Amino acid sequence: MDEKAEHIYQDSTLPCILVVDDEQHICELVTEMLEGEGYNIISSTDTHEALKMIEDNSINAVLTDLVMDDVNGVDILRKAKEHHPDAVLILMTGQPTLENVITVLREGAYDYLIKPFTLDTLRMTFQRGLSKQRLQRENVQLKELINIYKIGEDVGSGIELNEILKVIVESTIKEFDCDGGAVLLKSEHGDLLEVKAQRGVPEGFFKKEYLKIDMEHLSAPLINNYSEDNKLVDSYNTEGVRSHLCHPLMIHGKCGGQIHLIRTKNQKPFIRNNLVALSLIASKSATAIENATLLKNLENTYLATLSALANAIETRDEYTRGHTERVFQAAEAIAIELGWEEERLKSLRMGGLLHDIGKIGVPDAILNKPGPLTSEEFEIMKSHPILGAKIVEGIPFLKPAMPYILYHHERFDGTGYPHGLAGEDIPIEGRILAVVDTIDAITSDRPYRKGMGIDKAIDELNIHSGTQFDPEIVKVALKVLPKIFKDELKKKSAPEPQPTS
Repeated sequence: MDEKAEHIYQDSTLPCILVVDDEQHICELVTEMLEGEGYNIISSTDTHEALKMIEDNSINAVLTDLVMDDVNGVDILRKAKEHHPDAVLILMTGQPTLENVITVLREGAYDYLIKPFTLDTLRMTFQRGLSKQRLQRENVQLKELINIYKIGEDVGSGIELNEILKVIVESTIKEFDCDGGAVLLKSEHGDLLEVKAQRGVPEGFFKKEYLKIDMEHLSAPLINNYSEDNKLVDSYNTEGVRSHLCHPLMIHGKCGGQIHLIRTKNQKPFIRNNLVALSLIASKSATAIENATLLKNLENTYLATLSALANAIETRDEYTRGHTERVFQAAEAIAIELGWEEERLKSLRMGGLLHDIGKIGVPDAILNKPGPLTSEEFEIMKSHPILGAKIVEGIPFLKPAMPYILYHHERFDGTGYPHGLAGEDIPIEGRILAVVDTIDAITSDRPYRKGMGIDKAIDELNIHSGTQFDPEIVKVALKVLPKIFKDELKKKSAPEPQPTS
């Protein structure tokens, strides 16, 4: 490629045309005919050099002779289609045959020129071809913009951070025809990046040194196209990676993380248009991540406040200290055995923590009374599920805790409170908590008695299965109780120490 052609090619705003012919004067003639038409012209008489030029440059059109040395025009066409699928491919020959015409058209050639050809013929052929290419690209870009908009909507509609990150990875891999992707976020301490979601990224792709890099160096988008002689770089282990795209997630003007996309099986390199499209997704993603983080912090603040209230209740009575944590652990074991998923277990954690929050409205004299309650006192105690529901009902994200608060004193036979529900009319959250609440009440100390041990709790579950408790929940509880009370059961099964003589 001569200096003039190289200089013209630097203007990337003009369509780039590659001319390949083993005769130098043909390359020069075509260059002279087209360079005044607003094109960047690069040319080569060496077919192997032409193949490399196709790999290394952004090509809009290829004009190649059909018959050359060991690499013919069809080979050039195939290489161009591999790296530039929408390129305008034109063959030229001085010895046309019907068989050759059929062959090149089957290979995806746009047109076929017979030497010698006129300037008008050459000009019109490229004008038609590039005009068609431009319309195709505009259609593709429109579809990409629609897809990007949909991805942005999907990302923006998420509330949970983990779900948002999953959508980002899955959607971008699909949209950009990648083999892997990852989202990295800044750690809480801000001195390193952490991989928060990924799929298809080779193990060890991100070097440890990179994850600890100064955050100021992570704010620039990049495209890395790795060749065989450039497999190792400072930040990544790139073995097997053909192309790599990265864009920062900017939050309040600072880098809060990155989106990475890689191609391993797909050999097509990323181009600048890909980076532009990813920047739109990154902008929407950064906003969604920030909103999810703010919401999570708000939820944690609410939960911490309510936890303090729940703890305040327990500190009023030394005998119930640790009750909410024990209840949650037993309820979680049952829920896991029932196959509950993570999101439902999260709600269980909230419900177990807050189920007795209504007791904050019950007087100390009733909570700590060492003997049986009077009927009037018991009516006040029975009001705590309703009081608890009123405390949390104005906080939307605490809604999943409501069934635990309201229904943990309902009985399977319908004689419980506050609503007297029976059977499966009682939400399963209430039926589970009724079982584990009773287990903890029996096995822990109370003002009027000492804890009676797990054997007594098992007897009570068996006796009242089908009346006070859901028999199906009892079956599961009896299955998991040995795991929860393994230390106590281990002590009971250990042989008594023999007195020494």
